[in-house]
Amino acid sequence: MFRHSRGGLHHALPVAVAGALLLLLIAANPLMGVNIQGNDRTSLVVTGVETLAEQGMWPLALLVGALVLAAPFARNMAVIAVLQRLHEGRPPVHARETARLFAWAERLRPWAMLDVFLLGLLVGYSRLKGFANAEFLSGGLALGGFVLVRTLMDLSLDSRRIWQAIDHVPPSGAPAPARWVACTVCQRVHGCDHGPAPERCTRCHSRLHPREPNSLERTAALVTAGAVLYIPANLLPVMTVINFGQGAPSTILSGVHELAEAGLWPLAILVFVASVAVPVLKLAGLGWFLLAAWRRSASRLHARTRLYRIIDAIGRWSNIDVFMIAILTALVQFGAVASVRADPGAIAFASVVVLTMVASHVFDPRVMWDRAAEGAPDPAPDERAEVARHG
Repeated sequence: MFRHSRGGLHHALPVAVAGALLLLLIAANPLMGVNIQGNDRTSLVVTGVETLAEQGMWPLALLVGALVLAAPFARNMAVIAVLQRLHEGRPPVHARETARLFAWAERLRPWAMLDVFLLGLLVGYSRLKGFANAEFLSGGLALGGFVLVRTLMDLSLDSRRIWQAIDHVPPSGAPAPARWVACTVCQRVHGCDHGPAPERCTRCHSRLHPREPNSLERTAALVTAGAVLYIPANLLPVMTVINFGQGAPSTILSGVHELAEAGLWPLAILVFVASVAVPVLKLAGLGWFLLAAWRRSASRLHARTRLYRIIDAIGRWSNIDVFMIAILTALVQFGAVASVRADPGAIAFASVVVLTMVASHVFDPRVMWDRAAEGAPDPAPDERAEVARHG
């Protein structure tokens, strides 16, 4: 069931503008500073991307740049543009363009990960405290402010009201059509009596499908690839920390062990859940959904649907370790005194996170219900006669 959130267009617009200003402060100011044996170094957001590229980790550099810089900025500016147009009362001729813009903003929502990056920054700060003096700078404070402002924006950004303000079709007294097809982006329901359903949504122009095309096959391919990469992601080192000539490559689990040994149990538990437990839950959960759908099982349909929503929501938080590596490689570059280098395990782990996020997006949970209905036993002859008698 749906309930309108508090606030409205007039509340969301100034919050979105404040978020844009904070994004500029984040991009232009250092996030953190570190001092080791009298040597100082600060790091901007782009510093981690540049350092990863210099170390030959181009896939990781591109991913961090897209999730931390491009996606948050693009989504925030798209939301401002949409809210500004609605605030000015643009004529209906601009409705299609505004709807497409807001559709892109909604698609970018899970991929704009500055909130996850903030947790990565906190974990990196905790790792640095063991051998260096670290402090948050103006960019880091602006990052915390942006995460708070983004939360307020999402709470006041009632997407249902925005879609209705862009293009609202009031209910009519016409007879209900034979079939309904819902847009998965703007939630507009399209009716069709005869022939195929329309190819595009009449509001946001997204493609319409009664069900996600080849959902099971595509999800199975992505889950298989993620499961294969999960092995090297945990066995291969994700980074190497050198401190005064000593150090060794570390895996995800060894990083959790180091946090626990330092007495940072809350962060150790956080990293273990986000980087170890959540990927396993996503792979096992999606595998369960696929197996149950292929078997046309009707068992625990409600539980599977709820678990799918949880998996789809928490998958992005597994990037904490990826962002922590980008932060440490940017900050700790002091030659023979201390240095941090990203290792191939980080690319494998980041690939697992992205593959499972795409898999949960591609998977259509309605297919589980369709397959369960197909596999339900036919009613007995006397039951069919009773149904026919009473219509």
